[in-house]
Amino acid sequence: MTLGYLAIFTTLFIWSGFFLSLKGGAISALQPADIALTRFLIPALVLAPLVLRAKNQIIQVPKRYLAGMFIGSGLPYLLMAGTAMHYVPVAHGSTLVPGTLPLFVTGIAVLFYQQPLSRHRIFGLSLVVVGIGLFLAPHLNGLHLGQETKGHLLFLLCSLMWASFTISARVANLNALVSSGCVALLSLIALGLAMYSGVLPSYLAQAPLAEWPWRELLGHTLIQGIGAGLIASVTYLYAVRTLGAERSAAFGSATPVLATLLAIPAFGEYPDSITWLALIVVSSGSLIASNIFMRHDTSLDYQPPAHGVEKR
Repeated sequence: MTLGYLAIFTTLFIWSGFFLSLKGGAISALQPADIALTRFLIPALVLAPLVLRAKNQIIQVPKRYLAGMFIGSGLPYLLMAGTAMHYVPVAHGSTLVPGTLPLFVTGIAVLFYQQPLSRHRIFGLSLVVVGIGLFLAPHLNGLHLGQETKGHLLFLLCSLMWASFTISARVANLNALVSSGCVALLSLIALGLAMYSGVLPSYLAQAPLAEWPWRELLGHTLIQGIGAGLIASVTYLYAVRTLGAERSAAFGSATPVLATLLAIPAFGEYPDSITWLALIVVSSGSLIASNIFMRHDTSLDYQPPAHGVEKR
């Protein structure tokens, strides 16, 4: 149990560091493509042997689920999140992605897999919707979208993308490291093609080596590539197996709070009262929507079928 708690706290710090890294990239000369390179290069190289050994199993996964994994947690997701962080503080991004994830995961499960909903989950998801409204309302100006509203909508789209990854990865039923390696390899290939063709601008591709921000790149590589790409995949899986999915999900709802607190000394971002209120409402709703308070609620134990027994 002690190792399980250590694993989940390590995961929380890595998840929080992910958003801090995005903000660091947003306020630097680095482009989202450069941050993506630090995210996928090392996991692709380290996990490539696992992916090659599991190639037969990967080939058997329906292509739509592989696409959902790539779009939901690969290059498209990271580019979207990196762009969104240009418009909003860390507190907003870290809340609108992991905090609203249960809303979109449940929506997909209900629409496509006919998952039943319990009353307390409906209440929790309703709080998440209220929290989203608290983020959006102060920045709405008729039909004109302000900069922060654009960031909010982009992060909500990121949450939907991550939800598609969550469902796709669960149905694909691949090993966590194999899934991470597969996504990293596909993302690295797509990133290389996009940077080579000029579709994605890159500071690193234009600046000479002597002008590269090596210390900053090292920080992003440690957080994005080694932390989010490798360590978090192992620590979160270990926490789920040791503490249980419910308790791990409950701890996961604390990610926005931790990221917001870390952003204060890192970037001098002091949230206003509305932001704190919205953060607390979304995090509370996410916590209630998990089955941490209703351990015998069978509707929350729903699992989409693995691809081998999927209904056609």
